[in-house]
Amino acid sequence: MDDRIDLMDQGSFLGLRALGHQPVFLATWTYDRPVDLEALRRVNDNLCHTLAGRLVERSPLPGGRHRWVAVDRAPNLVVEATPRPRDQVFGWTSEFGDRGTDPEHGPGWRIGVLSLTDGGSAVALAIPHTLGDGLCVLQAITDAVEGRQRRPAYPRRGARRRSRVLWADLLAFVRELPAVLRAVVAGMRVARAQAAPKASGKATGFSATTTRIASEPTSGTFRVPVACVRVNQADWDAAAADRGGTSNTLVSAIAARLGERFERTGADGMVTLAVPVSVRVDGDTRANALDGATIRIDPMGVVDDLTGLRAATKAALVAVAEQSHNLTAALPLTPLMPATVVRRSEAIAMGASALPVGCSNYGDLPAAVVRIDGRDSSDFWVRLIEPGQGPADLDRIGGQLYVLSGRALGNVFLSIVARPVGGGLDDDELHRHVAATLAEFGLSPTAVTR
Repeated sequence: MDDRIDLMDQGSFLGLRALGHQPVFLATWTYDRPVDLEALRRVNDNLCHTLAGRLVERSPLPGGRHRWVAVDRAPNLVVEATPRPRDQVFGWTSEFGDRGTDPEHGPGWRIGVLSLTDGGSAVALAIPHTLGDGLCVLQAITDAVEGRQRRPAYPRRGARRRSRVLWADLLAFVRELPAVLRAVVAGMRVARAQAAPKASGKATGFSATTTRIASEPTSGTFRVPVACVRVNQADWDAAAADRGGTSNTLVSAIAARLGERFERTGADGMVTLAVPVSVRVDGDTRANALDGATIRIDPMGVVDDLTGLRAATKAALVAVAEQSHNLTAALPLTPLMPATVVRRSEAIAMGASALPVGCSNYGDLPAAVVRIDGRDSSDFWVRLIEPGQGPADLDRIGGQLYVLSGRALGNVFLSIVARPVGGGLDDDELHRHVAATLAEFGLSPTAVTR
């Protein structure tokens, strides 16, 4: 068994260590009843046998490939001692996410439980991106709830003799040296392609000196403004069909309209959507099995007609194959990248020159996902947080706008994080923007979480 981590997974890990932060998957379940703690503990233990149940062990060879190791045990459930009102669930999950996870030293995930003063309860799960993209984590939750074991039989940390691992990694490096040399050429080609739009003037830049129009906290924990809403699934599907689109294209249209509201447009008025594309296959053990599509769309034309966006999405997915070939060819350089290069590459990786709007869609969630204690929850949503990321980090990459969506319990949930360069936005204002954007499509939230 080759237990070396995939090159993209190693890139995710190196990015975390170089930058000090990375996205964390944060799921929340709420109930109108107490949680079944024994069932939840079984799910927590079962996660050890899923793709979530592993950690990174570094190679002793500088520039070598790291390996997966099995977790020693499941982290303890965090059961809060003091109940809180239901309207404080969102704030509690933010605090819970800040308590930290670590894909190398552990814990790889955390599950927390909060009793509510009205007799209900809430559960939160946090896991870093290095250990799984969204679909990987959702599959791990499904496997844990259903008692399915999927993780390969990785050895425990320290079980391998260091000298043997060093020798094996050295031989592997020699074997892969031709691929590394080809990757140098491919990396130069990708860099030229990244620079071309900026040189041609087709993409707008951003000003890191934009005037800050509202103060941000100078002490305590910094949080990017976030809005989490749910929309009735039948209403959502009807709005998409009326405009010649699908549920997925309506998510992209919402993202494009928000991009126009927050002035994340090019000189030609177009919005660039950055859409993760899953390339996960049966039996896949990668943590991050992702590619990416770029869709440029006129945000003014999507309110009444989604057919153009639908066609642009199909064309972008076709183009992914060529783009993927170029990026894959450069991946062998990943283990050799020093932290300084990773930090300097952050803005390029985020596509800051094009001021992208991130748009990720999980689609229909497996039924088991909303049954973290064996029975359906009353509500469920997912959002991405990034503990340790500060205002200066966001200014450097041109600000942020990211839309995450999924379908569960008869609703479509939308989690939107947004921060313009220089700040000047809070949660309430973001919620107003989201509500106004939904209204453009004849939709209104059935639930809003703050």
